[in-house]
Amino acid sequence: MKNFIFLLLGVFTPCFSQAQLALVKENGASISNGQIFTYNTTNESSATLYYKIKNTSSSAVNVRIKILSIQNGTGSGFQFCYLNTCLPSVALNAVYPSNSNTPITINGNSETPASGYNMWNSNTGSGTFPIDYTVKFYLVDDFNNEYGTPVTIVYRYDPNAMLATDEAGKKQKQFASVSSTLFKSNISIISKENITYRISNMEGRIVLQGNLKKGDEAIDTSTMNTGTYIISLQNDHGKLISEKIIKND
Repeated sequence: MKNFIFLLLGVFTPCFSQAQLALVKENGASISNGQIFTYNTTNESSATLYYKIKNTSSSAVNVRIKILSIQNGTGSGFQFCYLNTCLPSVALNAVYPSNSNTPITINGNSETPASGYNMWNSNTGSGTFPIDYTVKFYLVDDFNNEYGTPVTIVYRYDPNAMLATDEAGKKQKQFASVSSTLFKSNISIISKENITYRISNMEGRIVLQGNLKKGDEAIDTSTMNTGTYIISLQNDHGKLISEKIIKND
């Protein structure tokens, strides 16, 4: 019996280890882990994010989606659609489909249709501060145990965002900037005004936060593990800048 159990483990473990989860846009363009989608309008036709969940392995996988964090919002007015379900709002830490319901099943080397998978914020909130929804897509086994590498994205409604096509010109107008997205023991920030910062891991958990004065400042990151993070810089007017950063050894 023991040998039989070990044999089963040997059969299923490689399938799990090789399973790959990915997100792509409706046109097939890749969506990277930690990517931030910013909209400065609540117009449905302009601010709806359509996406597809992709299984790049040869075996079928089960997927669930979790709302990791909500900033400056309540979940009301955030339309979230998957499978044949379209919810008018979401809740913090909620899992979709819930653990008591059948997960999203994607066959090997297949993807979901973009038509049934989208998210859209219709809530303007205060009309000043940006609203962030951090959403995690992850694999589960038949017992709802998470495995593999998840994909996390941020849907942002920012009424003050300037969605210019010229990124260089856009960055020149920003109130602050990260000197380099690759760092070791500290992160150098150049700011035109006093700001606050927040560093979150790819699970949406805040690992460091604080205040920075105008000018050149350094954030001590010696207590952080190597890996990928998102740093958010915010000024007193509620404007928000986010970058994906990577800590190396």
